[in-house]
Amino acid sequence: MKLSIKKTDKRHSGNNIFEYVADIQSPGIGRRKERLQQFLLVREWCWTTMGASCERDHWLFLHDTDAHPNDRWCWHTDFGNFKIYLCTEKETNWFKLRWL
Repeated sequence: MKLSIKKTDKRHSGNNIFEYVADIQSPGIGRRKERLQQFLLVREWCWTTMGASCERDHWLFLHDTDAHPNDRWCWHTDFGNFKIYLCTEKETNWFKLRWL
């Protein structure tokens, strides 16, 4: 799996909440199915390790409500992107220990 973890900046929605974003990238042209399968494995691990979450846009909408799912992570899958957003360095270190 090809994976990159970067600090968020103003190009990322929720950059004032999420410190890092992990991007599951394609290992080659025409490998979207493989990349999606890898993303689903990573997302399942995050769900099991850090608790239930939801898509980033829903997460941001629910952030300041009683229905907020968690304060650790979410995901984003728009326009062929497969990303995991992590709130702090603690979650990012857990993620790195498992996936890098």
